[in-house]
Amino acid sequence: MNGKIQVNSGDISIIAVNIDGVASDRIPTKKEGKYFESAECTNGAIGSWDSSNWRFLISNLTEKKTKCTLNFATGNVVGEQSGENKMKDLLNQESNKETLGTLVEDDNNNIRYIGADPSNYVKFNCDGSGTCETWRIIGLMDGIKNKAGKTERLLKIIREKLPVDLSWDSSVSNINGGYGVNEWSQADIKTILNGNYFNGQKGTDKCYNSPYESTTDCPDWSQVGLKKSSQDMIEEVSWNTGTAPETENIWRKENLPVVQYMWERSSNHGKICSTAGSYAHNCIDNVERTITWLGKVGLMYPSDYGYATDGGGDQVKRMQCLYTPLYDWKDNSNCYSNDWLYDSSNYQWTMTPAPESQHANKVFNVNTSGHVYDQYAGPAYAIRPVVYLKSSVKITGGEGTSSKPYTLSIE
Repeated sequence: MNGKIQVNSGDISIIAVNIDGVASDRIPTKKEGKYFESAECTNGAIGSWDSSNWRFLISNLTEKKTKCTLNFATGNVVGEQSGENKMKDLLNQESNKETLGTLVEDDNNNIRYIGADPSNYVKFNCDGSGTCETWRIIGLMDGIKNKAGKTERLLKIIREKLPVDLSWDSSVSNINGGYGVNEWSQADIKTILNGNYFNGQKGTDKCYNSPYESTTDCPDWSQVGLKKSSQDMIEEVSWNTGTAPETENIWRKENLPVVQYMWERSSNHGKICSTAGSYAHNCIDNVERTITWLGKVGLMYPSDYGYATDGGGDQVKRMQCLYTPLYDWKDNSNCYSNDWLYDSSNYQWTMTPAPESQHANKVFNVNTSGHVYDQYAGPAYAIRPVVYLKSSVKITGGEGTSSKPYTLSIE
């Protein structure tokens, strides 16, 4: 057969191959323009595809009579492209369209997907049987600093909501009135996402779902969390946790997407309130505030939401949305109804604190009314994990549609 097979342990009995759903007696060559879609193995064996060397890898092989079926499909990608190159190519294709495309380059050299339902679907977090989650690409983000301090352009992707709504942070009653602390580096949801969720294993993390440290049952993270193959694709990066200056009177009037983006990268933090006065109980914590955080799993920024609109497919309407404060989007359905990150059924947490003169326990969320709003950190809202992919991750197939998502591999 064309292609190589490397067995990591044990012995394998049978390999079957399907190409575009049709049984084949060979593995297609790399030049044929096929991409590896999935592997299904018996006896608990786990199969994966090394697209760089064009070979099949198998682990957890404990039984000799094990069968693995490899599925290949015809894609719109011949060979492989790094995530960055693929996004650049797609942007060039979009720029040739007379109408506003689904990809744009924003004010800060980021390439973003926009519109009500762009073709930004990607298979991610696949298990050994080839069953994958469908995530979506926010865009190719510029100026992302990895753990080693190197600045890169990296793909940023987002999951659909977790199966349980959770607090951003919760606290006992004598800490900020029991409604949590708006500092991401110590937030309860940060701990969960970068602990048991990232490791894909059951553990001792508590899942908070209301103020005063009230808890709910956590999902089975061994089923819902990240698989090893996906963990290896995720880059540990420096996330921006800055926010708007001063009070809500500023951000409600001035939080255009481009301004919100700038605030997220500023030296402003979420605690500006005083411990004096009638609201002092909402401002009592000894937590040090930060403006960056090194980690692997976060949430979307308010600016991600703002930049994702196309205003209805018209450049003029999109610019009207981009020059409307995100707080006022509730009054303009063209903005939020043509934004793929909007969810009419769920409040969605972002990772950005909301500064208020009387509270140190508020965080920005995307409201079901379509606007960005401040909310106590304690209530349970939708959690949508966000990660940056390593620069070595390649797009190996698919079309980016919901029925044919992009497929990924890593060198």
